[in-house]
Amino acid sequence: MQNYRRAGDGPTVVLQHGFLGGSGYWLPQIQYLCSRFDVIAPDLPGFASSGKMETPNTIDGFVDALMGLMDELQVSKFSLVGHSLGGSIAQQVSLDHPGRLERVVFYGASSIGEIPGRFETIVDSIKKLPEDGIEKTAFRFAKSWFLHGDAAPAFDFCLQSGQGATVEGAIHALQAVEKWSADDRLHEIETPALVICGDGDRGTPPQRSMRLFEALPNARLAVLPGAAHNLHLEQSGLFNQVVGEFLTGGL
Repeated sequence: MQNYRRAGDGPTVVLQHGFLGGSGYWLPQIQYLCSRFDVIAPDLPGFASSGKMETPNTIDGFVDALMGLMDELQVSKFSLVGHSLGGSIAQQVSLDHPGRLERVVFYGASSIGEIPGRFETIVDSIKKLPEDGIEKTAFRFAKSWFLHGDAAPAFDFCLQSGQGATVEGAIHALQAVEKWSADDRLHEIETPALVICGDGDRGTPPQRSMRLFEALPNARLAVLPGAAHNLHLEQSGLFNQVVGEFLTGGL
């Protein structure tokens, strides 16, 4: 069974991390939301404390894992916050299981896997992984997730939260993203959605979030200043306020 963190009481909100992440990423959000929500933060198969699990190499496989966990926990309906790779998973859940979702947040997300303007191509990332290993790869990626790179106050916390991934699992996850697109089906997502990103995001440039927002029939957009791909750690207070308002129906 996937590892997960759970806290609080109320309507369920699921926080799904992205590539080389872990449920520990979300501690500031869990602490903020747990007074109003039942908050569940899973570790994706192949990552963090679920690192020994077999990692899917398709987004559909990650969706099956998430929905299987919700079934095991007897959670019939929930809101979903998906970050980066988790945002791709959230889009696919919205398409395949719309009846299970109350609200959805696409955070630092794109509707296609191979993103123009990304700090490096997925093909290059896959090629480098076997030689570089997880620690060097995580360091290189995490530097791009913060405006101030490895000098960011939350940089070490970010690395620690993601420990547990394997090279094979990381490659499978990148292959899943590379092959995936929801571009032609975004008009089908009628679940109330929030698209949120940082204005300095180099992993998923804000233009991709804008494109996602414009294609969704029932969405709000928030571009937060002074933050990059991990804006939930760089601008936690602002991120928590905006996402919390949306999840409670205030936006």
